[in-house]
Amino acid sequence: MHGLTTSLWEVISWKSKSQYDTAGDQYTRIFMPKLFIISSLIMAFSYFNDKLNCMVSSRLNGLKEFVQETCWIQGFYIYHEMHTKLNESSYYGIPEYTGYNGITKDGQLCSTINRAGGVHTKCAPMTKRYFLHYQWVPFYVVSLAILYYVPYLIFKSVNSDLISLVDTVETGNLRDVDKIANNYFNYRINSKVKMKIIVWVNLMIKVIFIVVNISGFLLTDYTMDGRFIDYGLNWISWNDVPNHIAHDIVKRGTPKPGDHFLPSVGMCDIHEALNDKRGIYIDKHKVICEISQNIRYQYNFIILWFFFASGLVISSFGLLHSIFKLLKSMFWVYSPKLFDHETSLSNRVHSQLTLREMEYLDKIRQMDMTMYGEILRELTRYKPSIGSIKKFAPQTTSEMITLLPSAPKEIQNHWDRLV
Repeated sequence: MHGLTTSLWEVISWKSKSQYDTAGDQYTRIFMPKLFIISSLIMAFSYFNDKLNCMVSSRLNGLKEFVQETCWIQGFYIYHEMHTKLNESSYYGIPEYTGYNGITKDGQLCSTINRAGGVHTKCAPMTKRYFLHYQWVPFYVVSLAILYYVPYLIFKSVNSDLISLVDTVETGNLRDVDKIANNYFNYRINSKVKMKIIVWVNLMIKVIFIVVNISGFLLTDYTMDGRFIDYGLNWISWNDVPNHIAHDIVKRGTPKPGDHFLPSVGMCDIHEALNDKRGIYIDKHKVICEISQNIRYQYNFIILWFFFASGLVISSFGLLHSIFKLLKSMFWVYSPKLFDHETSLSNRVHSQLTLREMEYLDKIRQMDMTMYGEILRELTRYKPSIGSIKKFAPQTTSEMITLLPSAPKEIQNHWDRLV
């Protein structure tokens, strides 16, 4: 038991380790999958432990276990038309007289079979809404964890350079500053074209995170018969109703959001057949059963609804934040003259870098401010493949500083004559 508890805790715990993506993305790919796993485990408890209870006639009393198992397999149902006839309902979706299975043109409940055993032509059958979700919902919920983790797999495959940089900064020290500057900021090793592609692909990954959150919402709504999208809003509205009305099906005039979403009581048809010496006897029984696990499912899904909605909002803000940072970086890149010697060292270095290199510096700043400052100073002294840039210190002449290592003396003398 201790080993099982430890393993479960390892699954749901949020361990502090290297995070390569943003906090908004971590919500989708860490928190949501763990929430799905926990929810599915709670639902699985109902799956294996909750028992069905059905009201059966005295003739079926000896077959009660068979009736309950059969109803679990074939599913339960309520009548769709009973949604607006709560004052004629014994339970939500179930008429007071279970023999009523149809409705007339003027809205009166009726039986499709008359007393003579014939068809009642003026009685149209009501639409049955079946429920078999309890057979597969735990497996569906845990599968959502895979869906929500897919964008991060794409992120890791695209951002191998950033992942390597984070690992280097986390495990390294100030002696690695030169190594970082000479490799990650070296265009012969890390080409500008590649870095530009990664920047725009990362923006598309932010869009994918939003698509995944929307897909999870819509897919769950589809699997739950189109009653999940507005489930949370209906639940909030229902909580504003006074208690003595909220739990009275007649006074309220509308069903509880939980009953409308997943009714806790349903009907089931059981066929009885008997063959003996006197002949063949066939009968049909309609039983009412309570589905206790639906209560637990109702609370599970209302929690999931709020986190679904939060994920959509957070991923949308993540995209807007990325666009803002991209525009800010582009402003640095395309307006370098604004960052003269009076601006900060950080601004002056950023104005000479590509968008991807700015992301490198931003990640280093978040992890280690000391190393960030050392790298800024290192980039003012040496930056391979750039050639030369103006000194960042105040200048009174057009003196240039080469960033290439140890140029031959003849080339240097020629350069001095040109200047």
